[in-house]
Amino acid sequence: MAQNKVKKYFTFIEIWAWCDICKEMIDLKVDKDEIAKGLSMGPYTKEYKHTNPSPDPDDLDDPSINEHTIYVYINDQYSVTEVKSFFGASPSLPELRMGTQTGDVRIPIIVKEVPKMSVSLGMVTAEEYKVMKICDGMNTVEKVAQIASISLENVEIIMEKLRKKGLIRIIKRT
Repeated sequence: MAQNKVKKYFTFIEIWAWCDICKEMIDLKVDKDEIAKGLSMGPYTKEYKHTNPSPDPDDLDDPSINEHTIYVYINDQYSVTEVKSFFGASPSLPELRMGTQTGDVRIPIIVKEVPKMSVSLGMVTAEEYKVMKICDGMNTVEKVAQIASISLENVEIIMEKLRKKGLIRIIKRT
């Protein structure tokens, strides 16, 4: 797998994100204002649906010719923290299972949305809010830690606090 690359310009960033399905770098241009609006104290997610720009003409069963999606997670420094490639509306269980430490897949989901203002009011911390933004049902607990650039141990503690507050739920899949 090639490493994702970012080139920063005054009003936009250019991203070369690796698509595991195409086995190609996908070139995206994202407006910095779009990212700033989406960040709201957490990573911004750029969704990009595409087909392989240069499929293998000799491989008649190449699945990359079908439309698929990449999610590119961008932090407040305009760096790519994760790229996820999948068919359909969300990653499949085998795709989610990759990168987990155990056989169980734990997927945190939001039970109750909280506005950004809840950080200012002291209802949740900025770090808890950041973690909640990544709990979109498409990431395992391990991936949330990676995307948020927080240790797995700290993410587990944060998620337990959020669970006790009734804000998230962890779904376990085996």
